[in-house]
Amino acid sequence: MKRWILLLTLTLLSACSTLGLEKPKVSLVDIKPSSKSTLFEQAFDVSLRISNPNGFALSGKGVKFTLQVDDKRLADGMSNKAFEIPARSSSVITVRMHTSLADWLKQLGNALTSPNRGIAYQLEGQITDVNGIASLPFSSKGNWSLAEKIGLKP
Repeated sequence: MKRWILLLTLTLLSACSTLGLEKPKVSLVDIKPSSKSTLFEQAFDVSLRISNPNGFALSGKGVKFTLQVDDKRLADGMSNKAFEIPARSSSVITVRMHTSLADWLKQLGNALTSPNRGIAYQLEGQITDVNGIASLPFSSKGNWSLAEKIGLKP
């Protein structure tokens, strides 16, 4: 019985310590092809910037996410590499992402047929085991225009 009371007390204290926790902001920085790609599955190294708005460091034991393009799932990524983000600072981490040839070609076709339209993307996932307490979800949106990148759009 004493163990249960102790366990309950520790759980409540842990929950209380998360009340002042602000969610970190995660944004997409870069996507680079990996040398681990095959014909049917492509691998990319995705750079994510994690910004910590808190007055204390945040540590995580990994990241997992899904990348959607034009509201369609394009790829999934995950890493079990631990990291720490200093207080009121940001760091860039690299995570391996995988997609299939069919999904990649569909998205590439859409981008090439309408280069002025831009590509709306959404990154949804979670940072796992933040400060040893819980996983925190994140969501980030953006728009990437091929025309702007190659100088076609004024």
